[in-house]
Amino acid sequence: MSWIEKRKSCRCWIACWMQGSRKIKRSTGIRIEAGAAGRHARAMAEQTAAAMEAAASGETPAHKACEAVRKVAELHGGAGRIPTVREYFAEFPRTASESSEKNRARSFKVFLEYLGTGADRRIDTITPAICRGFVQHELRRVARGTVELHRGYVSTAFKRAVEVDDYMNKNPMAAVSLAEEARAIIPERGQDQQKRLPFTLEEVRFMIQSFPAPWNDMVAVSFYLGGLRLSDVCTLRWDAVNWREGYVRLVEVKTRKERYLPILPQMRELLMRRLTQSTGGEEYVFPSMAHYYMGSSKTSISTQFTALLRAHGMIGGTVDAGKAKGNRHAVSAKSFHSIRHTVATYLRGGMTGTALFSPDAIRDTIGHDSEEVERGYFTGTLTMRMNVLSALASGMEGAKPAIDSAAARAYQKGA
Repeated sequence: MSWIEKRKSCRCWIACWMQGSRKIKRSTGIRIEAGAAGRHARAMAEQTAAAMEAAASGETPAHKACEAVRKVAELHGGAGRIPTVREYFAEFPRTASESSEKNRARSFKVFLEYLGTGADRRIDTITPAICRGFVQHELRRVARGTVELHRGYVSTAFKRAVEVDDYMNKNPMAAVSLAEEARAIIPERGQDQQKRLPFTLEEVRFMIQSFPAPWNDMVAVSFYLGGLRLSDVCTLRWDAVNWREGYVRLVEVKTRKERYLPILPQMRELLMRRLTQSTGGEEYVFPSMAHYYMGSSKTSISTQFTALLRAHGMIGGTVDAGKAKGNRHAVSAKSFHSIRHTVATYLRGGMTGTALFSPDAIRDTIGHDSEEVERGYFTGTLTMRMNVLSALASGMEGAKPAIDSAAARAYQKGA
């Protein structure tokens, strides 16, 4: 015999029944109301609970039985209205950082565009098949990392619809494996990543010595502060410099994480030179770049730097790796962010084969949150691999192969 119960933590009636010795609970999707409307809602919930119990012992899935009763309840005004996908996305709480919200908005927009007129269907009608089709469509169009970003934000929205708002019985995106779909759709592209390459130390030295101002100093600031991002270099303020204690305090633009970084003698000399050359009263170490970054020319700053690299022959063509497929962004193998790759690669031994500090110390200095992220910034070189393989060979010094000379000659003759 089924029954219903009212949950304080849930705005819908919960259907309950016993299946053997196990207690089954499932949301009916019918909202709790007060007064006469409440009595009507309870009656509809009881019908739903009975239908769900019957479905549990038959061939019809319980959530489909619930759906049938819920439609009747909506026609009679006894159930709360379930929003469309478009409506739910529009009302989704904006609680993350500015950059995360921009990414979320973009992901929602892409998913709605894929649905087309289907974006105006109830959110609880979205199926795993629809989500799988979306992921497959995007894998053909953009890079795998971008698809993972879109999938993650859309899945989070569906998860909230299940766990918080009780509009859905399950998250349809959770059943979609990006790895499996990528192997089926784009097996030839592997991880489908356009990896940034680090600069060599000689290239960093050349940029500091030969690039026009303020780029030469910006490269130096990034390098001497552990691979500081371009956004943080552009917005570095004079009041962040603690001359007496010898450190720079900043809040990263991307992560909003507070950082304290010591001022090296080379960094102090650079800052003192810029301070004496300034007109006075300036808020930022690089005022013109801060103006560009705070205004509408944020993306042009990185483009300016890439143009400098191309002009000095440090990258070739429009894009080193050639034209990207689909709508994938064509990116240069090296950019300002490559300085961060240089720092990680050098400190972790990617240039020499010998790590200079522990992984924890390097991550803390650069500002990476995990070893997985840090590994993405590591690029080995032939010099490093030569040193590693030479170390292997040194372990075999003095060892001579015990090979029968006649057998060896016969083998060579046969070959």
